[in-house]
Amino acid sequence: MSDLLIRAIHRTLNVRIVAAIATEVCKDAARRHRATPASACALGRGLLGAYLLATLTRGGERVTIQIQANGPLRGLTADAYDDGSIRGYPLVPEACPTAKMDRRQRMADLIGRDGVVNVVRDVGLKERFQGQVSLIVSEVDEDIESYLRQSEQIPSALGTELIFDSGGAIIQAGGVLIQSMPDSPDEVKTVIREAQHLLRAGELYDLLAAGPQTPDSLAKLVLGPYADGLEVQDTRELQFRCRCDRERVAAMLRGLGEMELDEMIAEGKAEITCNFCADVYQFSVDELIEIRRSKQKVTN
Repeated sequence: MSDLLIRAIHRTLNVRIVAAIATEVCKDAARRHRATPASACALGRGLLGAYLLATLTRGGERVTIQIQANGPLRGLTADAYDDGSIRGYPLVPEACPTAKMDRRQRMADLIGRDGVVNVVRDVGLKERFQGQVSLIVSEVDEDIESYLRQSEQIPSALGTELIFDSGGAIIQAGGVLIQSMPDSPDEVKTVIREAQHLLRAGELYDLLAAGPQTPDSLAKLVLGPYADGLEVQDTRELQFRCRCDRERVAAMLRGLGEMELDEMIAEGKAEITCNFCADVYQFSVDELIEIRRSKQKVTN
């Protein structure tokens, strides 16, 4: 089954909802980075959170979420585009190898309680919007929700969860975000508070653990008694896709100093690993010499 995301609204409440099932994306990310279950869980929560923010509104948006903390996982980076593609990496993929993730776990001791969430929104303008808040609970999803509340000052409820089997394999991953829009009725504040409560109480985790779900079922969970008013506006497929390629890596090498290139030539090759997707690009001595020559031509 393909990973899917829906964008929806509830006209009576005047709220917007984004919900996603991203199981294969999270599996792919964990495999690429050879992440432990604990590291895969933190990264998956971040990937889902970035997805939800990037697709919340129309308009070619890109959202980058960076979490930096003082725990053994140290943090993560997730980079999402509104076309459904995403990439990301854990800072320490091998961390916490003995942590059991086959039940709902609090992540604070693994991520670290002292740190920040940095969110960068790029809508194609000259300036990017950037906001940063301190970690509140170090659970990733709750901290992204805290960013929305503090930095963007929009009443929101956001939850992301990953389900693992006893062997540490990902069974299902999903997330949901409900957010008020301008001129929402007063009752929306109660709806969002109740959504925050049920997400923190583990009801999203329980729903995903009960069996295969759809984005619609996640959206209806946070709407509670108002679920019948859910109006899906569009659906899109999700995929782990990096923007790196050989030419971009070659351009990066051309940006290095001649001394660094000479050291690579002396070593007999260069091997560059993309942080985001873990793809490896190898350059031979002849290719490195040609890159060095092209630098000299530009300089001259």
